[in-house]
Amino acid sequence: MSNIFAEKDWDPLVDLLRNEVQEYGGLYNLLERQQEEIFKRDPQLVLDTNAEIEGYMSDMGGLRNRREAFVREMARECGADEDQPLSKLLAHFPDFMRPMLQALVDEINHMIRRTRHKARQNFMLLSRTMEINHETMQALQPGNFNKTYTKKGRVGVKTQMPSRYQAFV
Repeated sequence: MSNIFAEKDWDPLVDLLRNEVQEYGGLYNLLERQQEEIFKRDPQLVLDTNAEIEGYMSDMGGLRNRREAFVREMARECGADEDQPLSKLLAHFPDFMRPMLQALVDEINHMIRRTRHKARQNFMLLSRTMEINHETMQALQPGNFNKTYTKKGRVGVKTQMPSRYQAFV
């Protein structure tokens, strides 16, 4: 463990980590916007933002993959296990670099937790909105909804089209 990385080694890593923190912040802001749109009850805005979120997450996956590949390469260079997380490789960095790298890793982990929490909130809001919508439709047109069970034991609902939409035979 005597191999200590030089500035040429950690500069790209620091840039990758900073970009990842920034991108998680952007994703969190998109999730915030989506939540506001859910409360506004504008389905088109929600769908548009959802598409934007999916694209953003795909881009973030590429950024995370680049960072992970870079960390694997650094682990190889110092003879460590390639599957070790960056936090386990901090001992190979100069003392003055460790706190900054640890802070970036901690911030990324914090942002991951925040975005997952916000995504779960939005999912629950959307699920509840759909549930309320379904219950309202069922109350307005009770004859058009039959409850059944899916193969997994969940309640499924089959709807029947109102007679005015059925084809004439």
